[in-house]
Amino acid sequence: MAVKCIAIGNQIMGDDGIAIRVVEELSPQLKHAGIEVILGETDIDYALSEIKDGDFLFVIDATYFNVKPSTVTFTPLNKSIGQYPQVYSQHQPNLVDLLKTYGKIVEGFIIGIEVEEIDFGLELSDTLKTRFLHICEEVYRFIYETIRRIGNA
Repeated sequence: MAVKCIAIGNQIMGDDGIAIRVVEELSPQLKHAGIEVILGETDIDYALSEIKDGDFLFVIDATYFNVKPSTVTFTPLNKSIGQYPQVYSQHQPNLVDLLKTYGKIVEGFIIGIEVEEIDFGLELSDTLKTRFLHICEEVYRFIYETIRRIGNA
């Protein structure tokens, strides 16, 4: 089983690029832990081509759940694939839909980072800039604890 961390987002759309920035920041630690890092950005076909049956995935993306900006959420991938007939995303078609469509047999989590604003621009919102290191720590802690848990299963 390969463990992969896939970052989705568009860095020229402000907060929508948060996942790319977080995974770039964590990349040395993730690679050291044996996790393959994939910067899918908005190229969902590329991200999908890197996923093999049996992989354990951490798909990281910006979310808009109408909660406090910078909130990090963790959703089991199988819940996302099975529960929602259509997941709406700025990145159409989205990766979750394609995993289901192509019958990929994978496990893992979607790690969502709540945005404050999405607009044209290269900068993150002040809230995400201020909380950036905390977001990175929270994401890494979840990934680290999860791989320890699945490694002992």
